[in-house]
Amino acid sequence: MEVRVYDAVLEVYWETSWRGFTFDAVARRAKVGRAALYRRWDTKEALLVQALEARSPLSTPIDTGSVRGDLLELSAQLDRGYTELAGLVSLRVTLDAMVNPDLLSHLTDTLNQSRLVTARYIVERAVERKELPAGTSTTLLLELVTGAVLTHALFSQAHAGPVKPNGPAHSVLIVDTVLRSMT
Repeated sequence: MEVRVYDAVLEVYWETSWRGFTFDAVARRAKVGRAALYRRWDTKEALLVQALEARSPLSTPIDTGSVRGDLLELSAQLDRGYTELAGLVSLRVTLDAMVNPDLLSHLTDTLNQSRLVTARYIVERAVERKELPAGTSTTLLLELVTGAVLTHALFSQAHAGPVKPNGPAHSVLIVDTVLRSMT
């Protein structure tokens, strides 16, 4: 049941945004009883967060042994994430939070936590290995990599049909540029 519910959560949210996202809509799409949803999740916020966490593009820890390798993997995971429904729904939640901050700002905090924790570990290890200088900004590094991957995903294929991952060559370009600017 959980897989069907999470699929339904993502599909309903993608199609309707926050205004149309209801237990009823998810139950209909997942073909489960509404009562089953209410027994498991107290709020639609909790349901949405759990579905997104389960499908998070950064669900696996990154430690390749080098900052360059770690950032290449981070870029690849983000790239794949932005081509999947969970990544697109995360973006929609972030945009909806700008309009409904009282309702959704805590959701975006939860969604961003995995990316920030992943980046913090990458930077800490790189500083210990002397690959990055002490005082390197985790936030800036994450913004540079995430921003470049996201911008490319959103705008480079806007009229080319289904979004496809950018590929390793683009990740190499992003990571090498970021590392040159940080060292």
